[in-house]
Amino acid sequence: MDIHINYEPVSWASEFHSSQDPWSCLSGGLGSGKSTTAIEELKALALENAGFTYLIGRKTLPSLRDTTMKTFFARMEDGLIKKHDKTHNIVTLINNSEFIFRPLDDLEKMKSLEIGGFFIDEANEVGQDMFNTLQSRCRQKVKGKEPTMYRGILGLNPGEEDHWIPQLFLHVKPKGHRMFASTTLDNLKNLPEGYVESLKAMYTPDMQQRMIYGMFGRVHKGKPVYAQFSRGSYIKPVEYDKSKPLIRTWDFGFNHPAIVWMQMHNMQIRIIAEMMGNQIYLQDFIKDDVLPYQMRLFGDQTIKPIDFCDPRGSDASDKGKSSVQVLQEHGIYPAYRRTWIEEGIKDVKQCLDTKDKDTEEPNLLVHPRCKNVIEGFRGGYAREDGEEKPKKDGYFEHLMDCTRYGVTHCLQRAKVGLLNRTAQASRVYTNPHTGRRFEM
Repeated sequence: MDIHINYEPVSWASEFHSSQDPWSCLSGGLGSGKSTTAIEELKALALENAGFTYLIGRKTLPSLRDTTMKTFFARMEDGLIKKHDKTHNIVTLINNSEFIFRPLDDLEKMKSLEIGGFFIDEANEVGQDMFNTLQSRCRQKVKGKEPTMYRGILGLNPGEEDHWIPQLFLHVKPKGHRMFASTTLDNLKNLPEGYVESLKAMYTPDMQQRMIYGMFGRVHKGKPVYAQFSRGSYIKPVEYDKSKPLIRTWDFGFNHPAIVWMQMHNMQIRIIAEMMGNQIYLQDFIKDDVLPYQMRLFGDQTIKPIDFCDPRGSDASDKGKSSVQVLQEHGIYPAYRRTWIEEGIKDVKQCLDTKDKDTEEPNLLVHPRCKNVIEGFRGGYAREDGEEKPKKDGYFEHLMDCTRYGVTHCLQRAKVGLLNRTAQASRVYTNPHTGRRFEM
């Protein structure tokens, strides 16, 4: 029997099919044809390799049945299926190759398999250990013969950029691993009229980057504190200017101590670097992380930054020294004052909403390497519905607090010409008897 197979469901499928990388990730927007392409690939391999078994899975069985299996049967031409065991979810083709459909919720159930290949749909729902286990099970032989190619395919809509899949395929890049990116626009010929327009109406600009254009990033919930950031051009590779003071702003805490480096040109704030620690004491954060990173970026031991910090860093601690005292032991003398959160947010918004008088650029720019500050502006730093104050998320709030402290101090000092004073000349004195603070 001659069976015609239309292999190219989307414009980029032929490039994927010709790849010799056995472990592939198909990442793309909604309706971009990822599942169809993966199924067509495994179908071609199953027909080339009689008697081999291929697994198709998703995290849960209901979602597998409702989505992936429907796509699978829609791609099976008449006469191609010899038997369908609905009890065990096994499909046998006319050349005795098999497709088995499995929920991927238990590693132990996978450890006895021997397969020729697999496809994990919505792979962002499963852990890397499942992917590794299925890779190790691609060792099936039929009468001593290996298939023409062992093949493992992941399919997903892009999500968090620090998820294990983009980290593995885009950053680690081990041999034999390759990512194929697609967009919803790549599959327009197979989509209903108005589909893309309906997605654009449904999603924010940030979400469109992920769900339509297939770009990894972070997906945030809640109302962004700085909603205008996503509508403007605030990201620019602004570099360190030795003629201007280097400003550092600090936020404290064992879980995520944080620091932001910035400079001021006219009334324009330029955020040029960031760093956030993870469960580390402040003295170790300074010595092991902050100072080496500062040297790598700016390469000048003579720099005397102006430092600002969270005013609570001066509060006495039941664990010994205050955070400000720890900074002072390292020759860092931060200025600080009590401010309302609303005051700092207002100052940041003022910078976002105004432009530099010379360049017509926004009065706040962020270097692309400041990924967490950018994500904080994009919505990681957010309000709950009906609330005015930002929610404490335990992560983005630290760098965004640093940004707020720095902007408020810079604007106030610039107005009275104090910004060019050295850090030593702009410290806070606390009266040991009364506790009253004086910024000098």
